[in-house]
Amino acid sequence: MTEPRQRCAVAMRELVSWAASCSFERIPAPVLRRAQQVLADDLAAMVGARDEPQVHAFHQRVLARASSAQATVFRGGRSRTDPLWAAVANAVAADWLELDEGYRPAPCHAGLYVIPALLAQAEADNIALRRMLRALVLSYEISTRLARAWKLQAPTIQPHGRFSAIGTAAGIALLHGCDEELMAAALGTAVTLSGLSPRTHLAEGTLSRNVWPAAGAWSGMMAVEWAQCGIGGALTAFHDVYSSLLSGTATPQVLTQGLGEQWAILDGYTKIYACCQHLHSAVEAALALRDELQALATPADDIVSVTVATHSLALPLRDASPRTTLGAKFSMPHAVAAALVLGSAGADAFATDTLHAPALQQLRQRIAIEPFTPELPAPHDRPARIVLRLRSGQTLSRECLSALGGPDRPVAADTVFDKVEQLAGPVYPAMRRVLESATMEQGWASLVHQMCEQDADAVPLN
Repeated sequence: MTEPRQRCAVAMRELVSWAASCSFERIPAPVLRRAQQVLADDLAAMVGARDEPQVHAFHQRVLARASSAQATVFRGGRSRTDPLWAAVANAVAADWLELDEGYRPAPCHAGLYVIPALLAQAEADNIALRRMLRALVLSYEISTRLARAWKLQAPTIQPHGRFSAIGTAAGIALLHGCDEELMAAALGTAVTLSGLSPRTHLAEGTLSRNVWPAAGAWSGMMAVEWAQCGIGGALTAFHDVYSSLLSGTATPQVLTQGLGEQWAILDGYTKIYACCQHLHSAVEAALALRDELQALATPADDIVSVTVATHSLALPLRDASPRTTLGAKFSMPHAVAAALVLGSAGADAFATDTLHAPALQQLRQRIAIEPFTPELPAPHDRPARIVLRLRSGQTLSRECLSALGGPDRPVAADTVFDKVEQLAGPVYPAMRRVLESATMEQGWASLVHQMCEQDADAVPLN
């Protein structure tokens, strides 16, 4: 065995051993509070996508062949199926609106990779909230450490394919209380089921991108089931996949430094804008400019040109004629135009009818994108500056160095639960109250029952 391969395997063993032995009591209270917000945030994002045509169609197929009623497909009411298919159905919805939580130091949406499966399995077994949050915190740690430990030569592969099966496998193994050996066997299989997820699909609006977490949910849950049957993988597989096959550069010490002292979930961000986080600084600057235009009684029609200076991750996101809602969410021209014309960056600003709205179509064509200089260190490494030139000859400019919602500019817990109410309240009016008041010892199945009590029969799937 080569030395780098062995070092990576040893580091992964230490990480798995730590996670398997880390008790709920060793997790600090602020970390658990953040985990509860992440759980609520991602659950609301799932519910919010319920009426997207493609999500609706897939949910119909899943529920039409339901063989048991153990886990809820969160689209209103108590439509249920078996845990595996509930996890897949909810994972398809989870990133559809681009409102799921993410991780700031490296490209990774660790909550997305585990929460759909946690919700399903915990409901089927009525597992206490404390065990769910422990599994979420520790699987989040594993996924994000992998994201930081392996750097690809170029950002050509989107992280949903690389990490979703591993995040799910880690979370389900932890939820079941699996020991170190079984968890290692499951993760060793899960990494070999990583998906090749081309980043070009995001900017092009290819909707198959939205099912990559669902494929990971299925693969990760099955990896644990196979391990429980004696079918497992090896921890050397992480080097084999990420270094040998994907040509990534490994820094194995990142997998183990500060375990139990540094908690990755505290470095996550909450999305208040329904688009790629790389665009959020530009959106925030554009919304501020919209307010200036209104104060001047100047309509958006009077904008002659828009120049957006932005960071390297956002520079490729320049499609001025997105074909799908996903494409709009990864389009700098669309996000900025919607903020300036509609005064919104919520889900409505990226809905299907905005793709061909004349005012947006025209303004998108007037938007130029250039590099933001000089490059800045974190947390100001994703900045934006927008300059508007008006028909009157006047120019307006706004700059945002770091968007609201990140660890340097966190939103309050009330803002997260306001988001829950907005996205899920129309079909689960009790969800906010239940999630805010839940105690650690309550079983998840009973909490779901409370969320659904007021509307169990009110929202049929049709």
